[in-house]
Amino acid sequence: MRLSLKINGDLRVVAAMEGSGYLSAHLIMRDRPEENGQSNTVRIEGIQTLETETIHSAWPNFRLLAGDIVELAVLDDGSGDEPTKVTKSSDSPSNLFASPELAQEVLGLVSEFENRLIALIQKSDKSEPEHEHKKFAGAAGHVLAEMGDRLLYPIYRRHKELVPNELKGEPL
Repeated sequence: MRLSLKINGDLRVVAAMEGSGYLSAHLIMRDRPEENGQSNTVRIEGIQTLETETIHSAWPNFRLLAGDIVELAVLDDGSGDEPTKVTKSSDSPSNLFASPELAQEVLGLVSEFENRLIALIQKSDKSEPEHEHKKFAGAAGHVLAEMGDRLLYPIYRRHKELVPNELKGEPL
């Protein structure tokens, strides 16, 4: 994937990414008087999803003025400018457990808890009024999502051998 960005006809950046993932451009106009903030910017970002690694790349932000013309072009695969920032999921300081055995134990506990919580959601659906069930199901959904963000993904990023097949190639 490759994308070029021109402002008023001047080439500013060519962003390129190989393999599976996303390459996107963002034009952001911001007027937030309560935050003393007003700006117009454009940027390109990429997310490469490897089997067990997610790589975020960012190219420079460019300030825009009224009347500026922003041109994006989809290009054939090839080389591009180096990103100004690259972060890898495997380098996250929040990754958990040096011990694969301890990591596996936590995964087992989380799996057991998920199964019991899902069973309770199903029980709630049959016995609670609809509005009460929806509140509980929403709360339980948040708990499950947080377990993924705070426990599962930090373990998977450090212990690639524990990543389930259905998550390989997905952002971690």
